[in-house]
Amino acid sequence: MIHVEYYDVVKNWRKIKPHLTNERLNKVLVRDFNKLTMGCWNERFKAGMFPSDFESCDWQLRRKGRPPAYWNYVKHGACHWLVNFNYILATLVEPKMDWRILTSMEHSTVWNQDEILFDMNSLALRFNPLICFQKANEEMLNRGKLLSVGYSDNKFPNESNEGIKS
Repeated sequence: MIHVEYYDVVKNWRKIKPHLTNERLNKVLVRDFNKLTMGCWNERFKAGMFPSDFESCDWQLRRKGRPPAYWNYVKHGACHWLVNFNYILATLVEPKMDWRILTSMEHSTVWNQDEILFDMNSLALRFNPLICFQKANEEMLNRGKLLSVGYSDNKFPNESNEGIKS
């Protein structure tokens, strides 16, 4: 049986934070996430905005204490539109790991082909990492290949029917 766990973004935030200003990383975030926000709310996602600015689910309200900084990069139901961002970030933070995007119509995540998922959405939403892996493990993209995402046609995306891959 496979064992998977999430990359500890809280513990490794000091390694992650310097990369959040990377030009390519941010261009991909704006390009992909804009397809979600335009499709769902006819609103532009621009540089300097966070995915959390468009949160439409109250998952974080059930949590106590100060929210971790990585929650800015989390949006319930947006895994397909955030997977390329997470992939590039994972390759910047841990370049020696062989990261790949795993994807299905149900879920998309980033996997190091061993035991680690780099998936800030699923981590924040407290999804079981094995279930996260199983839901996405339909297609593994080649190293360096990003997931092609289209505009969302769903006004209320969620993890079970969150989008279009084109």
